[in-house]
Amino acid sequence: MNKRQTRLTAIANILLNNIVGSQEELLDYLKKQGYSVTQATLSRDLKTLRTSKVASELGGYRYVIGQGLPSDKDVERSVDKVSRVAIESVTLSGQLIIIRTRNGYAGGVAYDVDDINSPYLLGTIAGADTVFVAVSQDAPRSELFKALSTIIPEQILRERSSGF
Repeated sequence: MNKRQTRLTAIANILLNNIVGSQEELLDYLKKQGYSVTQATLSRDLKTLRTSKVASELGGYRYVIGQGLPSDKDVERSVDKVSRVAIESVTLSGQLIIIRTRNGYAGGVAYDVDDINSPYLLGTIAGADTVFVAVSQDAPRSELFKALSTIIPEQILRERSSGF
C-alpha cells in the first residue's frame, strides 16, 4: 500500500471515530499519527473520500465520509466500516425498515441500502439520523435479513434476527 492510500485510510478512521469540524482539526489528528500534509493535499484527500460537512449533534459541523471511494482494498475496508459504524439500530414495522444512525450518516447508509441488489428493498428516504426503507409486501423476512447483512453490524443483526 502506498503512502497516499495509507493516509486515506487514516483519514477515514479519524472521521469515523471523532467529530472533526475543520481541516485544521483534521491536520492536527493526522500530525499526531505522524502524517505531515499540506492543506491543499488534505483538501484533495477529502474530495477523494467524498466527505461532506454536516451539522453535528453538538451544534457545529463535522465531516462525514461519503460512498463510492477508491477501489484500493485497504481504503475499501475502512469505508466498509462506514455503515457498520454509523448504524445504531434497526426496526421492522409493517412495510418499513427504520434504520437509526449517528447524526449525519443517514444519507450514506441510505445509499448503501439503495446499492443492495434486492427486489424486496423498494427505496429509501434519509433524514439526518434516520433511514426509512420501503419493503415490498411479499418480502420474506429471511431475504430482508440476508440483504441487509452486508451493511448492518453483526451485533444488531443478531439482536434483530428474531424480529425479522
